[in-house]
Amino acid sequence: MIKTLIFDASFEGFLTAIYDSFYLRTMNVEIHSVITHCSNFLNMEVLVETDEIKAEKVYRSIETKLNKDILRQVYYLYLYDTNASFTLAFKYLKLAFKYGSSISLAKNNDIIILVDKYCRRVTLEAHRFTGFVRFKEVSPMVFYSKITPDYNILPLLINHFANRFSDQNFIIHDHTRELAIFYNKEESIIAPLSQEKGDELSNSSINEDYEELWKSFYKSTTIKERLNPRQQRGYMPKRYWVNLNELS
Repeated sequence: MIKTLIFDASFEGFLTAIYDSFYLRTMNVEIHSVITHCSNFLNMEVLVETDEIKAEKVYRSIETKLNKDILRQVYYLYLYDTNASFTLAFKYLKLAFKYGSSISLAKNNDIIILVDKYCRRVTLEAHRFTGFVRFKEVSPMVFYSKITPDYNILPLLINHFANRFSDQNFIIHDHTRELAIFYNKEESIIAPLSQEKGDELSNSSINEDYEELWKSFYKSTTIKERLNPRQQRGYMPKRYWVNLNELS
């Protein structure tokens, strides 16, 4: 029977679930987030209570007994934000603690292949969004952006945008996960923001003329004869276009 450990979607809860998984003494373990979990009567389901002490032990064990690269990989698997990636992280750590940090060099291992694949997807999407985010002024000197990334990349964007727009108040809203970066020129945090509230912000603007000017500029600088939609989709996948003013 498979034992499914269900955590509260926080990183600390995820590490707690990994801690508990190591003590179940069985290979048939899956780790699911409470947000994405679907009950399966064939599995034994266990609700994990987040424990900061357990989470800290797992964090420090990875950092000291393995290395920071493996810790980063585990974090990116968490940000991949699927039940498959949460369970994969546990399997990856079991291998790493058994064979040592050099396990990551075993590029012909199915688990390592998947880890590399998932982590590359997260980092690539985070990199793309450093250029895809479009803001609109929703109140005097407060800027809002709605994004719909495939992965939970706000933690990878927060420092970039806080440094880049340090003199502005802004909100970057992951509409799918109902989370947002809030920055007030002094500090930045990630906190819940509902889709309904985000839609209210998105539909309000004190600078609609600027948006129209930006669209006109984009159209005027486009050379029709040099359009290459296939290449454009390679740099900027079409699923992201919905939140780009110049393409709407």
